[in-house]
Amino acid sequence: MRFGDYADPVVTLAEDVVNSYRHSVGVDDLSPALLTSLARARGWSGADASDADVSAVRSLREPLRTVFETHSVFAANALVASSGLVPELVRHDGVPWHLHLTRPGVSLPAWVAGHAAFGLLAVIEQGGVSRLHRCSGPDCFAVFVDLSRNQSRVFCSPAVCGNRVHVKAHRARKGVSPRSRGSA
Repeated sequence: MRFGDYADPVVTLAEDVVNSYRHSVGVDDLSPALLTSLARARGWSGADASDADVSAVRSLREPLRTVFETHSVFAANALVASSGLVPELVRHDGVPWHLHLTRPGVSLPAWVAGHAAFGLLAVIEQGGVSRLHRCSGPDCFAVFVDLSRNQSRVFCSPAVCGNRVHVKAHRARKGVSPRSRGSA
């Protein structure tokens, strides 16, 4: 993993963990299968997630959300420290020297805590806290890392939340209510 590289998928691990609970509909999507998939896509090579791992990772949502909403480097540092992972400079597979976080026998929840928080710290270090956001969509509680070149993203999903806001603004300008569209 190259934490200083925005192309590294670990920079969005915290986003995926926090957003695995969809506040707007009260649905918790985090399952052993999803957690295993999220971790494997970011380099986890240990055992598949258990129900206990899922429960422990759920408890990481609020501390990770705190980093997004308050831009607290201290909260991110505390999560990395609590994971017990330590940085190690490595070179493999033709990739230049880069950091890995490691600890023999690390549990999946500790691995997620350390990597998610360290990914956010790398984003803050490289791009500043202005890359960490909560969605501007009404009734949306999703968080995201703004990886756009000009740091202009304001919605978790331009196709969903962005579209809702733009349609509502269009209707307001045209004086059209959602109910009056179908009647004529």
